[in-house]
Amino acid sequence: MKKALFVLAHGSKAKEADETVEAIVEMLKAKDIEEFPFIGYGSLQISTPSFEEGIEDLVKKGVEEIVIVPMFLFKGNHIKLDIPEELEKLEKKYPQIRFVMGKHIGADSRIADIVEERGKEALVSAL
Repeated sequence: MKKALFVLAHGSKAKEADETVEAIVEMLKAKDIEEFPFIGYGSLQISTPSFEEGIEDLVKKGVEEIVIVPMFLFKGNHIKLDIPEELEKLEKKYPQIRFVMGKHIGADSRIADIVEERGKEALVSAL
């Protein structure tokens, strides 16, 4: 079964936000993750590709199972309401695809490590 990892971003008017998502997707592709020979992405709002466009691209590549990981820190309305609503539409549109929803980013010790590292970098650059 062809599997894909799908990064779901919020979306933004800021070009830098789109570039950041694209850079993370490229990092994932470079990891050559055995479980996920395909990596896709899309945004819930504003940015392109949209959630639906990103999924459609993977479907065209013959992917049969898509694991969606929302790149959101908080479990707000997008996680609770909007994403499940959009996912339901996609499941109806692509009944042949198995969709699996991963957990949002949330509070993770790896993020705390990044915050610590950025703080230390700021101290060094302030000297």
